Amino acid sequence: MPSLKLSDVRASNAAWNPAYAPVAIFVGGTSGIGKAVAEAFARTTKGNAHIVLIGRNRTAAESILSKLPPPPNESPNLAREFLSCDLSRIPNVHLTTAALVNRFPQGINFLFLTAGAMSFSGLDLNEDGIDKQLALQYYSRWAFISDLLPALRAARAAGQDARVSAIHTAGRGGPIDLNDIGLVNTLTDLRLKTMGKLISQLASYQDLMVESFGERNPSISFAHTFPGLVDTPLMKVSSSKIMRMLYPVRYLLFPPLWWAMSAEECGERQLYGILNAPAGASRITSEGTDMGLNGQGDKTWAEAREKLWAHTEKVVGKGVSS
Repeated sequence: MPSLKLSDVRASNAAWNPAYAPVAIFVGGTSGIGKAVAEAFARTTKGNAHIVLIGRNRTAAESILSKLPPPPNESPNLAREFLSCDLSRIPNVHLTTAALVNRFPQGINFLFLTAGAMSFSGLDLNEDGIDKQLALQYYSRWAFISDLLPALRAARAAGQDARVSAIHTAGRGGPIDLNDIGLVNTLTDLRLKTMGKLISQLASYQDLMVESFGERNPSISFAHTFPGLVDTPLMKVSSSKIMRMLYPVRYLLFPPLWWAMSAEECGERQLYGILNAPAGASRITSEGTDMGLNGQGDKTWAEAREKLWAHTEKVVGKGVSS
């Protein structure tokens, strides 16, 4: 039972009433947790917001956008948009972020990164030589943040919110394997035994990502969050045939799903967490509360942060379309 009541979360969210119409970008917002956070954001702002969903499923996005609270009568031009983007290709990300910066010269206030993937296929390189799963879960997120920093800074300079929420696996990471930055070796020999390492490393990569951006941009909020156990269609849309086949019997294979948090509650709690996140880097629990940063007692943590940053700059830079 969460110690922070859902009623208190909702009351806090409802009390947030910015004097401007915020611009919110939802990467992976066409299903699951991303969809739930987008809906919670629209409810909280009572439609007085620019909302952009980014993903591959236009039909799902348009269905979601059509059901959101409409803009107030005095603000009929507030955006309800969908941008198509294959997040497994970093050049696509750069094109999408360039369009967003051009679309919102006044700044972007919120960036929610929720796109995910579940696959047991091991190393699966795209046309750019980047593993598709890592592109989805890490490199594309880093690229979105990096590319949209000018817009986030512009919003902050105007005295508005500038907040980034990377929803993944906060609190589930471990020490970084400095001999396998980029996880090529882990993915090449991906077995049941190494799946745990992959999950742990990706969790720490997200921690290091928000810490690095927070250190370089201390006036902007960067949070890595843990949504908890939420019943979403992640298995159903997995690139893994095995995962898709197991989706109909997921409750039998994993009984705790019977007690999973609803997507709607998750959306409210994730929104609460980022609205209350401090400037700089933080990590947020499934309740929406702060869990502190990672790396305490890990002598290699600072070294890993710098090495991962340098590695990611090189990988994301290689993905720039010519």
